[in-house]
Amino acid sequence: MNKIAALDSGTAFHIVSLSKDPFNKYFKKILYLPKLQAKQLEDIDILIVTCCSSWEQLEKKKDIFYEFLKRGKTLVVLGRNQTKLWLKDIEEVELPFNFWWWLDKKNKIDLKILKPNYPLFEHIKLEDMAWHYHGGFEVPKNAINILEEEKTRKSIFFELKKYYGGRLIVTSLDPFYHHGSFFMPNTTKFAFALLNFLEDLR
Repeated sequence: MNKIAALDSGTAFHIVSLSKDPFNKYFKKILYLPKLQAKQLEDIDILIVTCCSSWEQLEKKKDIFYEFLKRGKTLVVLGRNQTKLWLKDIEEVELPFNFWWWLDKKNKIDLKILKPNYPLFEHIKLEDMAWHYHGGFEVPKNAINILEEEKTRKSIFFELKKYYGGRLIVTSLDPFYHHGSFFMPNTTKFAFALLNFLEDLR
């Protein structure tokens, strides 16, 4: 079972999502982002950059992330983290956005699973991932594109197995923000699925 750490920027939604039931049991460490040090990650397999973290702090700490990757570890980056400012070779793109898609039964969210056998889907169905998304990504060379926006073909969830010595998983979904804000129940399902998937990731 992988040892998982998550970054906490000190917001209420981070504290609720990471430090309290039901998700606190998944984390070996919860690390306060502004005080993050490389040595804190020495015994960690997977580091989650939690939704809506402080991009200023992510930019300051980016060398720590690349040192972590260099040791063959896995970095997971969730939505609304301004990746263009601190993540190398990853191109984030804006997409049409409707904050209320999850309540709008008339307008289908145009998401498409490209790799139905990907292990994440042992834990969740597409309808439980479809609340909304915050932009997308150009699919990096050699990446596995897992979930895309159908009209634009931009990635909503991808995995890059060889990225600066480690593995990178990126999504524009933001489950912990919404779970910790008590807003949109499906996000809790996705957070459970993501953590169960990561625990057994090989």
